[in-house]
Amino acid sequence: MNNYILTRNQIRESEKITMLEEPITSLDLMERAGTVMAQHILQKKATLHHPTELYLIFCGHGNNGGDGLVIARKLHEAGEKIIVVTVMEENSRCTEEFATNLQRLKQQETLPITDFRTFSQHPLTDFCGNDELRIAVIDALFGIGLSRPASGIQAEAIRYINQLHVPVWAVDVPSGLMTDNHTPDNSPRVHATTTCTFQWMKWAYVLPENGPYVGAVHVLDIGLKLPAPLKDDVSAGTTALTRHAELTDAGWAAHALKLPQKFAHKGSNGHGLLIAGSKKMPGAAVLAAGAALRGGIGKLTVHTTSNAADALSIARPEAIIDRDRNEEYNTVFAWEDLPAFQALAIGPGLGTAAGTAALLKNCLSEIPVPMVMDADALNLLVQNKTLLSYLPTRTILTPHIGEFDRIAGKPANDFDRIQRLVKTATQYGVIIVLKGAHTITALSDGQLFVNTTGNPGMATAGSGDVLTGLTLALLAQGYTPETTARLAPYLHGLAGDLALNEQSTESLIASDIIDHLGAAFSHLRNHIIDHQ
Repeated sequence: MNNYILTRNQIRESEKITMLEEPITSLDLMERAGTVMAQHILQKKATLHHPTELYLIFCGHGNNGGDGLVIARKLHEAGEKIIVVTVMEENSRCTEEFATNLQRLKQQETLPITDFRTFSQHPLTDFCGNDELRIAVIDALFGIGLSRPASGIQAEAIRYINQLHVPVWAVDVPSGLMTDNHTPDNSPRVHATTTCTFQWMKWAYVLPENGPYVGAVHVLDIGLKLPAPLKDDVSAGTTALTRHAELTDAGWAAHALKLPQKFAHKGSNGHGLLIAGSKKMPGAAVLAAGAALRGGIGKLTVHTTSNAADALSIARPEAIIDRDRNEEYNTVFAWEDLPAFQALAIGPGLGTAAGTAALLKNCLSEIPVPMVMDADALNLLVQNKTLLSYLPTRTILTPHIGEFDRIAGKPANDFDRIQRLVKTATQYGVIIVLKGAHTITALSDGQLFVNTTGNPGMATAGSGDVLTGLTLALLAQGYTPETTARLAPYLHGLAGDLALNEQSTESLIASDIIDHLGAAFSHLRNHIIDHQ
């Protein structure tokens, strides 16, 4: 299984355990990693209409460079045209594994090897003899061990690679990028087209600040063993992420999904209450209600304003409507009726009027059922931070980055935001679903989960309202808050991915996600059948 994000130290432990238990040497492991990546590159080349004709392989003097040397040898043995460029300061020491693989490479007499100083001072045609070759770079300068900005000749090599403007394959990590910590903004980093990382995802690859550098990420299986138990270093005093995360993938989601029951009825599928919509934003209630209904809920009651109720009764006739006495925003609900519901969602299109804030406070004080809060419910928390202390334990909050930053404070960078995510979830005993390209769920005990579905087309108005409605549906059906906070984002993203088969990233809208929720559920059930 490689469905984890591990920290640098945990990966080192994984390598040690693997070498001890198989047993193999670090040189054997390097051979395995380089061979697997070379095979991946060749498989990709076979699919290209205009395949690569020359690989420039830049190798540092550490074990990442050693991986690059193995890749060079394997590609050369497969008949590929290769130039190896070693990058190291004068008198610098290389690792034993690097030295061994360099010696092996030198035995390939027809394979050109040069140093970066020599290489960079001559036109590329001096080495390849043809300025019309389709070139790709393989970046093997630095691995996961980097803990400071690249400098010296390595920084020069990074800048050289970037100015070539050709496809770049990064070996394990784009050189210059730190995997567990923020890389300073002015630090040189390779702009990779594709990153092939070994066995485990890294934190750097799921955070927005590194999007321009990592490109498409492929996790290659090289047989590393997962440390057991998987220990996190949660001591204070470090800015690096020291917690692992589990990826929410199809295998987990299919296992978590409940099977339909032959004798189910609308009562057994749960009754949810949605408090949403206002005079200015009736559509938010319509979208959230639609997602709840498509998410398998047995019955749905929507408390909303009169004009939103009119829109809702036309768009979602399956919903039961409870009209607020105020025509513009929600102010009051008959809380004595709450025991009739199995779950509550509040926030989409709600508005932030003073009367609505009072409604939210009463909701937090009286609520006896699982709850999800989104959008304006979160904005009201920010405006009235004393309400944070009223949050029932295991309440699900679903903020986007801006909403979360208003709750937890503006972070220094994306890595700091994850630290704040864990701190906020554990401090208030809640579950936070931080929405984004890789939605990250933090449980109240600090466990982290990263979603693997979704696409850029879902960055559209109303997408979050759909997630809220789907979350309500799962809670009402009896899924635990912890399971719901992982399964809802997965299904939401999967529906968006399936919708993309009929739309483009530009044309995708929130309603398309709702329309493909049924296909998403079926897709997961088929996954179970295919893997039985």
